[in-house]
Amino acid sequence: MFNNSSKLSVLLFVLALSLRLILPAIGFSGEVSDSPTYLSEATGLITGEGFINPQGHLTAFRPPVYPIFLAGILAISGGKIVGVQIIQAIFYSLLAPIIFNFLLPLVKEKRAFFGAFIFAVDPASIPFTALILTEAIGAVMIFLWYLSWGRISRSGRVLEYIWSGLLSGILILNTMITQLLQPLALILRMLFFRKEWLKIILCGMIFILPLTAWTVRNKTVLGESTAVKSAGFGFLLWATMNYDFPWLLNPYDKRGEYIFTQEKRVAKKFSPAEQHEIYFRKAVARFRAEPALCVYRVMKASLWSWIDVPGAMKTLDDYPRIRLLLRIINVSILLIALSGVPSAFKYREGRLAFGIILYFAFFHAPLYPIPRYYLPIRPLLAVLCSFAFMNKFKPQMNTNNTNHK
Repeated sequence: MFNNSSKLSVLLFVLALSLRLILPAIGFSGEVSDSPTYLSEATGLITGEGFINPQGHLTAFRPPVYPIFLAGILAISGGKIVGVQIIQAIFYSLLAPIIFNFLLPLVKEKRAFFGAFIFAVDPASIPFTALILTEAIGAVMIFLWYLSWGRISRSGRVLEYIWSGLLSGILILNTMITQLLQPLALILRMLFFRKEWLKIILCGMIFILPLTAWTVRNKTVLGESTAVKSAGFGFLLWATMNYDFPWLLNPYDKRGEYIFTQEKRVAKKFSPAEQHEIYFRKAVARFRAEPALCVYRVMKASLWSWIDVPGAMKTLDDYPRIRLLLRIINVSILLIALSGVPSAFKYREGRLAFGIILYFAFFHAPLYPIPRYYLPIRPLLAVLCSFAFMNKFKPQMNTNNTNHK
C-alpha cells in the first residue's frame, strides 16, 4: 500500500517531531527574553484590545504575523503555551518529508533521505520549536517561498506568481530581514524573462498588499508610517561595530554581554524611532573613525554566529564539553552543505537555495548576528547537504528530470 518513499517520509516526520516534543513533554516554559512582547500582543488580540505591549499600550513594536499566529493557537488551547509548542513542532517537522520529496527528482533516494535526515536531527534547531519566537514559523514560510519560486521557474503560471507575492508579503511581516528577497527575485526574473513582465508586476503588486494594510493600520492607530515594525536596526548596527565578539574557541563574553545590556537600558529611554536614529548615527560615526576595525568585527561576528549553536551562549556556559560537541556537529553540517554547493549549482533549485543563504549571511552580518537568526534557513542547508561530495562519489542522478537544470 505504501512505497518505500512514503515509508521514509513518515519515518522522517516521526523522527523530527519526536525530538522536538521532548522539551514540551518535560514542561519547558518556552519563554525567553523576547517572548513577553509577542505574548502581550497575542493576548491583546484575544481580548480585543489589539496589538498591545506589556505596558498595555497599542504598538507596532513587533511584526504582526507571529502574534496573530500565537493568538489563534492560544485561543484554542485555553492560553496554554504547550499548544503553541506542539503546533510549531508539527509545522517545522513536516518540512522533513517535504524536503525529502522535493529532493527526490534531483538526486538518488539515499541522498534525498540524507539531506532530510540531517534536517530532522539537526541539534541547532531542535529546541527552537519549543520557544515563543518567530524562527520556527519563519523557517516554514521561507521554505514555502523557496518552493514557490521553484514552481515559477518550472511553469511561470500566473497563479504561482500570485501565491509567491502573497506569501512573501506575509513572510516579511514575520521575518523582517526577508524584505528584499522578493524584490530581488522579481528583478532577476524580469532581466531574464522579460515576456513575463505583466505577471511579475502583478506579483509585485500583490506582494505589497499585506505591507500596505499593516502600514495603514499603524498610520491610523499610532500616527506613524511603520511598514513592518517600529523597532529599527540602528542599535544592533551600533552594537556590532563596538562589540568584540568571541573567536572560535572563546567562552561566552560576559563582559560584552554586560556592556550590551547596560547600553540597551539607556536605549530604552528613547522611542523606537529615536533609538534607531541615534544609534544609526553613532554606528556611522564609529565606522568612519575606524572602518578596518568595524569590518573586522562584522566578519568576526558573522563567523561566530555561524559556528556557535543557538542558545549555547548562556545555557551551556557551564557545560563546555557539550557546547564543544554541538559546535563540532554544527560545523560538520555547514561543511557538508558547503561541499554540496558545486553540484547543487547545476540545478536552479540549488542555486536559489544557496542564494537565499548568502542573502541571510550578508544582511544579518552587520546587525549583531546571533546564531538563532540563521535558524530560518536551516532547511536550505539540508537541501545543499544532499548534494555533498557528489562529484567525488559520482551518484546516479535522475537524468530524466531535465526541468530542474
